[in-house]
Amino acid sequence: MLSVLIVDDEAPARHYLRRLLEATPRVRVVAEAATIEQARQLACETRPDAVFLDVMLTSGTGFDLLDDLAPAQAPAVVFVSAHDSHAAQAFDVEATDYLLKPVSPERLAKTVSRLMPRANGLDLRTTSGKRFLKVQDLTIAQAQGDYVRLCGATHASELVHMTLKSLAAQLPTPPFYSLSRSLIINLDHISHISQQPSAQVEVVFSNDVDPLVLGRTASRRLRRIMAGDHQNGTTTFNMAL
Repeated sequence: MLSVLIVDDEAPARHYLRRLLEATPRVRVVAEAATIEQARQLACETRPDAVFLDVMLTSGTGFDLLDDLAPAQAPAVVFVSAHDSHAAQAFDVEATDYLLKPVSPERLAKTVSRLMPRANGLDLRTTSGKRFLKVQDLTIAQAQGDYVRLCGATHASELVHMTLKSLAAQLPTPPFYSLSRSLIINLDHISHISQQPSAQVEVVFSNDVDPLVLGRTASRRLRRIMAGDHQNGTTTFNMAL
């Protein structure tokens, strides 16, 4: 499901775009904002996959919002305007698209298709209720009895009622790899690893997840996986072994 925040100071324009988006499969509008300040707050609270952003707002311009979006978790940006005069500037800031009002359903469908890769996620039943987890936010999954403990930068630790095997079937490889019967790790989130006693390694992550010391079997498997990725030119972390 692609989560979307709409930012426009004109209520009719917001409502029209919302109707179009909600009629599109696998799209969910999580919030609407009329001002830059509202948009800042809602972007932080809802962490949308994409922001549909009007260029000219009474509180400033849509470009004013971009500096406030955390780079590591920044949503895709689609500018929506009644004029094409800001299109070049929009693509200079790497906007996904620039739509002219009134937006047609056919044109919107093309934009949504570009955004869909951001929609990959899982609907999970945790001990605290249902939640939607973006796959790219997951760092570690560890089996604990009939549960799996999930760790990531946006969710320090959550228990999900499922088996690790069933979770593994829903995760892409790469970047997710099973290092043992009880552990899956996201290689994209590794900063570096360091040698520890007894042929073990410590994995340090690039987000706020605590470092993890692996057992000997998991350490050997991680080295083999990393060596394979390194040969393919896809390794982006340091191997301090």
